[in-house]
Amino acid sequence: MMYKGNMVRVGKKPVLSYVVACVTLFNSGKREIMVRARGRSIPKAIEAVGMLRRSFLKELVVKSVNIGSEDIKRYDGRGASVSTIEITLTKREEENTSGMIEL
Repeated sequence: MMYKGNMVRVGKKPVLSYVVACVTLFNSGKREIMVRARGRSIPKAIEAVGMLRRSFLKELVVKSVNIGSEDIKRYDGRGASVSTIEITLTKREEENTSGMIEL
């Protein structure tokens, strides 16, 4: 796992590690973070974002999802294309000051 600034890069660690990294960034005052993954780590990134929204930060909003691919050079010298995903998350602003519950 790596996070730099406001980005969490998803890799081979357990999903909960990335969830904790995201919660830590939001608790440190970040208003927006990006979860980024490549290749086989993409489902893990999606699972981490889902877990964040369901269990930890209910006010979380998915601002954008970008998918793409990167060309990489394999160990044997051949080229390959790897899929990527970038999920941008923000916290919903609390605009309701009337005391009523928003549904």
